[in-house]
Order: sequence, then structure tokens, then C-alpha cells
Amino acid sequence: MCGFNQKEDKLVTYETIFIVRPDLTQEEIDTNLEFFKGNIEQNGGEILKVEPWGKLSFAYEVEDYRDGYYFLIQYKAGGNYNEELEKRYRYSEDVLRFCIVKIDEKKFKLKPRKDPAPRPDRKGKKVNPRRPREDSRTPFEEGDEAAPETDAEEISE
Repeated sequence: MCGFNQKEDKLVTYETIFIVRPDLTQEEIDTNLEFFKGNIEQNGGEILKVEPWGKLSFAYEVEDYRDGYYFLIQYKAGGNYNEELEKRYRYSEDVLRFCIVKIDEKKFKLKPRKDPAPRPDRKGKKVNPRRPREDSRTPFEEGDEAAPETDAEEISE
């Protein structure tokens, strides 16, 4: 073998989410976003989608911060590029957390999310997941054979 790896040259779809510090000015936040977008494009990547999610609260403190500005970037890049992007995230003092995920295009299509479709229940009927069934009964209704029989005298003793 001559050391040529075809997988490295093929562009693969990735998604990255990163969080920047909440005490930055809007100009500094925009500069960080443009820096990472530019870095992806400079290294042969192609930006598919950029979503600024805004300022969101954390479930726990991260480096003495309770919230941060979230950004999602979907991009196509070569297999070796993610190491470079991860290094850039780690060296940036403004980035609190980040995550890079490979997207399997066969299973996941890059389309906007829709409301959940009705799913079939056990009997094969279509059921809306947000509405209760029409034939639902409360457990142990009068005349139900599965209801436990108790005698009031036995309980009081």
C-alpha cells in the first residue's frame, strides 16, 4: 500500500454544537461564530447549516457560568479535519463546551423537524400520541373481575 486512504478524501457530514461564554459582547460572539465557520471553509469543508440557538441556561454550573450562547453548525469535511476543529475549540478561551458528531446520511436526512406522525397501537389502529385512547377504562372499575375483593371487617381488625 502506498498510504493513500480514500476515506480521508471523502467529505462526510458532521454536526458540531459549541457554547460560548455569556459575558461576551454581541460583536465578540459573532466573531467567534465567524472564526469557526471560516476555519471549516479554510480546511476544505462546506457549511450546510448554521443555527444560533441563543442564550440558554445550563443544568449545572460550567466554569462558574450558569448559561451560555449555543451554536449549531452542520458541515461536510474530510475525516482528519475534526482533530483540527477540536484543537481550535480547546484553545479558545471563549468556548465553554463543544461536541462534534458524525451524521449518517443514510439514516438521518438534513431536513427540518416535523410533528410526530400517528403511530399504530397494538391493535393496528392509528393513535395520536398526544390524545388518550377512546376505549380506555380506569383500573378496577365496578364489576371488573380483576379487582381485588376485600372485606371491611378483615381490614379493621
